[in-house]
Amino acid sequence: MDPHKIVIYHHPNPELRSFLTMIEISTHRVEHFKKPLSSESKDVLKKLGVIGAGIVKDVLNTPGIKELHIKPKELIVKKEADCTWEEIEGKVIKILNHSFRRKEIRVVHTKN
Repeated sequence: MDPHKIVIYHHPNPELRSFLTMIEISTHRVEHFKKPLSSESKDVLKKLGVIGAGIVKDVLNTPGIKELHIKPKELIVKKEADCTWEEIEGKVIKILNHSFRRKEIRVVHTKN
């Protein structure tokens, strides 16, 4: 199975979507974040690691996103009622794909 594949689950609640990944986006347990990020939430972001924290910040900065839950291989997004998934879904996928590429970057040191 393609490790970059993202499966989108449509919940019975039309305001929610799950973005399921094969790549771990956070090593931490389930965390919940709302707009705007509180000072407590900012402390929790540090536990998610660079990739997980970046995903949370980028997704919450996306217009129309109200809140999210992050798990090691799942991002559950709740949108605002006046926005459509057509406006949001592609942006979330783009954020995840960009983050996956960053995760795969390895630093290689060479000697002259």
